[in-house]
Amino acid sequence: MTEQFQADRTYDHVYLVFIDTAGYSTIVLSNPRDRAAHAFDLLRERMRSRLAQLAAERRCARSGVWSWRGDGGFLAVHDDSESVARDVALEAARTFLTLDLIHLRDEFARAGVGGELHLRMAVHKGTIQHTGEGRTGTIHSPDINLAAHLEKATPRDCLAISEDVYRTAGPYAQQFAPVGSHEGKRVYLMAGDGGPERAVKAWLASRGLDGGTAVHAYPERPSSEEKARLLDAASEEVLDMGTALRTSSSRLVTTERPARYRDAVRSLLRRGGVYSCFLLDPSSDAAATLARQYQEDMTRKIKDSLERFGRFKERYGAEAEGLRVYQTDEFPGFSALAVDMRRPDGLILYSSYLMGTSPYGVIEHGDMPHYLIGPAAGPVFGRIRELAESRAATGNAKRVL
Repeated sequence: MTEQFQADRTYDHVYLVFIDTAGYSTIVLSNPRDRAAHAFDLLRERMRSRLAQLAAERRCARSGVWSWRGDGGFLAVHDDSESVARDVALEAARTFLTLDLIHLRDEFARAGVGGELHLRMAVHKGTIQHTGEGRTGTIHSPDINLAAHLEKATPRDCLAISEDVYRTAGPYAQQFAPVGSHEGKRVYLMAGDGGPERAVKAWLASRGLDGGTAVHAYPERPSSEEKARLLDAASEEVLDMGTALRTSSSRLVTTERPARYRDAVRSLLRRGGVYSCFLLDPSSDAAATLARQYQEDMTRKIKDSLERFGRFKERYGAEAEGLRVYQTDEFPGFSALAVDMRRPDGLILYSSYLMGTSPYGVIEHGDMPHYLIGPAAGPVFGRIRELAESRAATGNAKRVL
């Protein structure tokens, strides 16, 4: 720093630059500890040098790396002339993203550093209170938290700025595209390898649309091991709902070891829980419609599943009393694995079926996206729960095992 922050003083219009290594784990796992540490030291030094160079050129009063922890940290920039601090902070971040990052990747490759180097950067400004002397002191401000959270929300290899920075960005503003909001602030983004359209796409790909709810999405059906983790979390009941439940029933009688899903079901039943399965009545109109659309023997699939459920109950006897299998003539258009869904801490893993005939073939249900939701997901959780409950209560549901 060319000048220290003075003790017990409040500073306005301080620019806070946060930087984080998005590829940290790949570098740590791909290199000896000393080589990885050297790589991140190089990253820190390059950022410090870039900031120092620009601060000297523009005669900025106070700037430097305030805190750094291995793979990232934050910088504080301030001058009595706000435009000076703005230029230093934004130019340092922009140049580091579009130029220094490329050179660092080349240096990592020449030094034999494995893994991928990607960065997330964010700039916010606000008022800070400084206590203590120089960099050994402490700065306090809610704006520090906001800047840190904004960096975490930023797509990799991008630079985000808050609306507070954008309003005073001057000539830099045209390099940023409006992409959405975060914690009540409008966000503007620059992509390191493209124009405004690239920035918008990067934000949408990582953050989704504004107003979204807390939903965990998976591009295809989670593994049996991951589903078993859901069953392990159940305290009262698991509802397994589909068309034929071919996959679930097969996992209960598998000869493979370990049989993680079957063991989770058995554990649930031994602790007094209920495992309720709902599948289609093979004689229903819905089963016939699906058979035509999917061009498969739906009746045989359902009967095979029932036979496997029966084998499980026969093998484990009284232990399997909590397994309840129902048939219904209603098809809600989705499958679900629900854990204590009537409780405040319930969870539902669900996936919609892709319906309709097509000359291009049929997409298997396991290849469709799956979503894990809890009550925090809002109305969608309540609606999926209602649909699951209504299938159990209506549709001529009949217990067959």
